[in-house]
Amino acid sequence: MKYGIGLDCGINSVGYSVMELGIDDEPRKIEMLSSRIFTAAENAKDGSSLAAPRRDSRGLRRTTRRHNHRIFRIKHLLIQNNIVTPEEIGVDGKTGTIFKGQISDIYELRAKALDRPVNNIEFARILIHLAQRRGFKSNRKADEKKDKEAGKLLTAIEDNKKRIENNNYRTVGEMLYKDPEYSDHKRNKGEAYKNTVSRAMIEKEMKMIFSAQRDFGMPFATKEIEEKYLDIALSQRPFDLGPGRGPENCRSPYYSENLIGDRMGKCVFYPEETRAAKATYSFQYFTLLQNINSIKLTDEFGNKRFLTADERKEIKNLCFKKATMNYASIRKALSLPESIKFNTVSYGDKDPAEVEKKTKFEYLKPYHQIKKALGDAISTLSTDELDEIGRILTVYKNDEKIIEALGKANIDKSLYEPLLTLPSFSKTGHLSVKALKKIIPFLENGDIYSDACKNAGFDHRGHLGEKTMFLPAKDPRLDDITNPVVRRAVSQTIKVVNTIIRQMGCSPTYINIELARELSKSFNERNEIKKQNQANEERNNKIIEEIQENFYIKPTGQDIVKLKLWHEQNGIDPYSIKNIEYSRLFETGYVDIDHIIPYSISFDDSYSNKILTFAKENRQKGSRIPMDYLSDDKKGPYQVWVNSNIKGYKKRQNLFKQKLTKEDTDGFKERNLNDTKYLSKFLYNYINDSLLFEDYSTDKKLHVMSVNGAVTAYMRKRWGIKKIREDGDLHHAVDATVIACVTRGMVKQISNYANRRETIYDDVDLSTGELKADRFPMPYPTFRKELECRATIDDKNRLKEELIKLPNYTYDDAEKTKPCFVSHMQNHKATGSIHEQTIRSGKVEGYTISKVPLTKLKLEKDKSGIQNYYNPKDDALLYNALYKRLLEFGGNAEKAFADGFHKPKSDGTPGPIVKKVKIIEKSTNTLPVRNGGVANNDNGSMIRIDVFYVDGDGYYFVPIYVKDTIKAELPSGACVQGKKGWKKMNDRDFIFSLYPNDLIKIKSKKGITLSVSQKDSTLQPKIVKNNVFMYFKGADISTASIMCILNDNSYYCRGLGIKSLLSIEKYVVDPIGNIHKVKKEKRMGFK
Repeated sequence: MKYGIGLDCGINSVGYSVMELGIDDEPRKIEMLSSRIFTAAENAKDGSSLAAPRRDSRGLRRTTRRHNHRIFRIKHLLIQNNIVTPEEIGVDGKTGTIFKGQISDIYELRAKALDRPVNNIEFARILIHLAQRRGFKSNRKADEKKDKEAGKLLTAIEDNKKRIENNNYRTVGEMLYKDPEYSDHKRNKGEAYKNTVSRAMIEKEMKMIFSAQRDFGMPFATKEIEEKYLDIALSQRPFDLGPGRGPENCRSPYYSENLIGDRMGKCVFYPEETRAAKATYSFQYFTLLQNINSIKLTDEFGNKRFLTADERKEIKNLCFKKATMNYASIRKALSLPESIKFNTVSYGDKDPAEVEKKTKFEYLKPYHQIKKALGDAISTLSTDELDEIGRILTVYKNDEKIIEALGKANIDKSLYEPLLTLPSFSKTGHLSVKALKKIIPFLENGDIYSDACKNAGFDHRGHLGEKTMFLPAKDPRLDDITNPVVRRAVSQTIKVVNTIIRQMGCSPTYINIELARELSKSFNERNEIKKQNQANEERNNKIIEEIQENFYIKPTGQDIVKLKLWHEQNGIDPYSIKNIEYSRLFETGYVDIDHIIPYSISFDDSYSNKILTFAKENRQKGSRIPMDYLSDDKKGPYQVWVNSNIKGYKKRQNLFKQKLTKEDTDGFKERNLNDTKYLSKFLYNYINDSLLFEDYSTDKKLHVMSVNGAVTAYMRKRWGIKKIREDGDLHHAVDATVIACVTRGMVKQISNYANRRETIYDDVDLSTGELKADRFPMPYPTFRKELECRATIDDKNRLKEELIKLPNYTYDDAEKTKPCFVSHMQNHKATGSIHEQTIRSGKVEGYTISKVPLTKLKLEKDKSGIQNYYNPKDDALLYNALYKRLLEFGGNAEKAFADGFHKPKSDGTPGPIVKKVKIIEKSTNTLPVRNGGVANNDNGSMIRIDVFYVDGDGYYFVPIYVKDTIKAELPSGACVQGKKGWKKMNDRDFIFSLYPNDLIKIKSKKGITLSVSQKDSTLQPKIVKNNVFMYFKGADISTASIMCILNDNSYYCRGLGIKSLLSIEKYVVDPIGNIHKVKKEKRMGFK
């Protein structure tokens, strides 16, 4: 059987439809349709990567481990040189004696060490403290300017440098000790970075203290010890080396001598060549030429032309001269009049001059950064050398590696220093320098990219390998998709297509695909689209209210557009420049909505191609454009009116178009019919280049089409197909069916129909807008009825009864047809936090030691001391002072410490401010973590439930949390409804585990009440089912119940107690909704 596939791809869904084709290769029956639902691969709150928390935690662990290792090495350096003993400095997790009791302010010590000798204990404390607070240093100079946080850090560093100079402070320590600005706290708090200093400033202080102590004759400040100390304290792993260098036999799998270079992809045209860094001269020049050659200039009449050779040269030279470029600069350089517009600028309804100023034309940014650093010396470098510099600054992230690589490239040594001031570049293109150099000469001649590739001997679509029956799930081309949201959507689309082909047993004849515009947008851009949609909805609601109040009719979509156009046009018909009477707007045969560029030519049903005109004018205009239709004496008033009233650039262009060229008639339809977004082109090429297709029976050749969403919406509207998102997830399948039917044959039928409607006006039914002789073309006569049955009926017997009535179904066809079943992507990964982030001391078994603010302290009930205060004898002076202050305020810590609290010195004078102290509390809900610490369990991350059936007693479930994944044994306590405590389960009664989106079949004697999932749903508010398939979504241990949804997410059930259910069965679902029952499982642990 020949078939075609329609795909509707979104950020969390793939709607699909398989259409059986007739002998004319046109759809004749729906073979199957449904939706595949998955979670968007991003954080729903802020759009960040799902891997970000894990990546950040891993980075923090590495930083902490390296910090601890650094301090460990310094302690051993001090011990080896007999400066302190192990007991004094503290090793093996023990606190050294030098850090206990009444100790002097460390910042005071750092300042005084410049002017007087310090003893060995004080010196050790200073060295440890400096190593712990060693200042900020980026992995790469100037790299930090790329983000706001690093910009704040740099600003604070510069401010503190000036403060030191202006106040004659010698070191950071002296500034922090003496300056009133830092009297409250020495470290940064929250988002403030004012106390930030650089690594170089701390290094200077280290050297000054060593030098001063040597001058005082202190034996522990030798040059040898200083060098060893500085080597340890200032060490930092270069970013591009990656983690885990270690010995050869235990290196991290992520370790590499060239972490970035080893991961650069291969060229599309030369698979043995590495891709060019985007900072290379060749790639920048290639990109610049591409963008110059794609510019078309459009006059006020819609006539277009490419740039001349002289114009291209002028722009190119200007881009090399100026670092900051926009389209306003290009307009000025080419002396273009205001009436000329650029095809590469999205003007919208905004002021063109302002839009052009804001639209950048900057494709040589790294070149200008290098030029600024090197000055005139850049002219001494060849393009090959500039390429190599761009590659080196992309691949290597530390100065030593950069200098080494520059030496190997024979770059002039006098250029090293300015090159090291440059930022770190990133990213690669899709072509190698070798391929770029072969293509560039043709781009210089003005060729567009595809022609330049062809002339250079390349296939610009980048064919790779042989075509196969199934789409490859892993392919180098997929590496170009770096956005995880898009990558998951594409991956799920591939799974759906391959599963369809596997089930059908042969290749499709064609695939039509529509990509939601959200897929090419960032998280913030998608939010903006939502806001715009909400604003449009609010405007439409106001229009609806106006129509209902003034015309007493229930408005259709066309009625809403009519009134919006009437308001936009200030009640004037632009063709006749006559008033359109408001009271007659909805009178049959009075006014029409006209397609400015006829729909038969343009296939453009957008608002910017619509105008409200008298029915008589529309009839006379026919299939012409306005400037062809209007007589010479009417063109003047018409042009004045358009200039005064129409703000939208695209609509003005359509209204002023002078004539339709062959390019227009060919291009309009292709442009509006096909989706030209980058991702759509990518997926189009990927499918077209990889998949084997069944040949057409006719002379058709196009096997893949990327359909524009506007066309789908227009077809759906004209075919009378309702789309109600709030009724569930099957609307994706409905759209996919419409997409599958947008064939070249259907486009031709609709184009002919529109032409007849535009030219044979006397035969149009004025009440409906349809031709009397024929109706808007349908894929086949029973299409709408069949689609309605297939998308709404979920009972197999009822579906069969309805399908038998249709002439394109035999009895066997109807018998084997199944209701739609929406497939949900399962997730059996055990991810999430095992414990809370705060690490507490676990020195005392059964207790946790943590720091709390002074304002949280409490007195014992009998006021004999401070409640839970840890080891008051360690610093009796501080404890007694805190206790005294609390007593003075009747135990009210908020009032007692509202104005801060200074730690008293032994002489009674106030010392440094104390904000937190340690307390010790009993704890049984903790997990051991690094270095003897403990952390509270995180009970919020339930990853699954284990379901048990006890004969004669019913069903139970045991909740499994992330914390349980590290335990040797799984928990056995099951939730019990309405009772405290847990019922112990035996593994022999285990039947299966349920993760979110696992499919279950539930039977209930008394029935299960389901509620609609969306508040705006048009379905019945509640239904009752006794036997139903549902997807498991989660569990509530307080009520021993589960939450489930129907497969299409139209209804949900919360608080479903499982104990008294007749049965629960588990099923697996493939990507296109085929289900299979799961036999009894073995209970699986995580170890």
